[in-house]
Amino acid sequence: MMFPSFPSRAALALAAAAALMAACGSTRSASFDDSDPNGAGNGTGNGNGDGFGGEGGAPQTATPIGALKGTVYAPEGSVPISNALVYLTRTAPEAIPNKVFCDTCVQLGAGVSYTYSKPDGTFELPVFDAGTTNLVVQKGQFRRVRKIDVAAGDANVPKDKTTFPGASDPSNGDDIPRIAVTFGGYDKIELSLKKLGITQFDRFGKDPFFDPPGLPPSVGQPTDLINNAARLSDYHIVLLPCSLGGINCGGPTNQQRDNLRGYVNAGGKVYVTDYSYEFVKQTWPGFITWKDKNGSDLAVNGPIGEACQDSPHTRKGIADDKGLGDWLTAIGETNYELKDSWTVISKVNPQQGTDPTGAPTTITPKVWMTSDGKGPSTVSFENQCGRVLFSTYHAEGGEAQALLAQEKALLYILLEVGVCVGQQPPPR
Repeated sequence: MMFPSFPSRAALALAAAAALMAACGSTRSASFDDSDPNGAGNGTGNGNGDGFGGEGGAPQTATPIGALKGTVYAPEGSVPISNALVYLTRTAPEAIPNKVFCDTCVQLGAGVSYTYSKPDGTFELPVFDAGTTNLVVQKGQFRRVRKIDVAAGDANVPKDKTTFPGASDPSNGDDIPRIAVTFGGYDKIELSLKKLGITQFDRFGKDPFFDPPGLPPSVGQPTDLINNAARLSDYHIVLLPCSLGGINCGGPTNQQRDNLRGYVNAGGKVYVTDYSYEFVKQTWPGFITWKDKNGSDLAVNGPIGEACQDSPHTRKGIADDKGLGDWLTAIGETNYELKDSWTVISKVNPQQGTDPTGAPTTITPKVWMTSDGKGPSTVSFENQCGRVLFSTYHAEGGEAQALLAQEKALLYILLEVGVCVGQQPPPR
């Protein structure tokens, strides 16, 4: 089977990245900072009525003395981020757990001044008191905390305070999720991460013929990660791209299925693309129905590898999710294609699963993107505390190319699937 060159296989890498950055909450006590909808911005509200946070903060009926205005950006500095949480607090947020954890949403107190960025990344945050405080910008485990002096009147926040970091430096207020990327023989998603400005991640495996410069060194083989439940638990996000470890259309072992299932139940996020589809089909059977090479629906227990198509399709992309569609419109991406899908999804199916409390629930997969005339192309579903994301197409668009619309969409979706489980605090 012949494959096109890597640059021609780019597809929606950014959407998936965006899903993983979304805002979440904590299971800890619901003081102001504890109830940060991103779950990592947890601290103890000081309750002194300063209007910057704490259960004793200024009531929402109070009259603001001004507003902070700015734009939230991806680590590379130009792509705006939608639905990022922005808030003020005198007490610095607690550290984000450095291992997988159950990130459940809790509600912010009535005295908290917070807002979410709009589809174009802009925000306007009312303030109720003057002084020096912490400005927190967060989505999932992507977080930047900076000191800021607030005075009466409106003020523009410098871009460097509202751009997500590309690497963690907690002592200076920068956090990103712990990310593991396995080598994909036909989908080098690490190139997309690099173009998005995300420079800190662990690579498991590398191309034996050409390893692009400027990437973190490989720390082991893909099996060193997926065969080891304890190693998996060191990460918030695990990316399993097409042809995982160079295996075309092969499935996981029983141990690998158990490890991945346990990782997601504990709060982990798994992103799978294209020819690695069996890692979803066998580990979480029934959620997605693929088509076989003859165009017929593939049974849950159908032959391994039968959903791998002999030739790809490229079709117009349609954003089924309104938030994704609004964001793509806001950044000027209104006409784009999903390039080179080597698998085809027939439909998604509600399945019985478990919610974050351990109770039985019906889980309905979410369709983010559709390939015109070919059905769902990017879908996700929750189980217990984590999420699984699958795309029919490759993510990376070639190291030398500018970010494609597909890669930008991947960022959005990755950030969104990284949000807390449950209901986020409503916009104000």
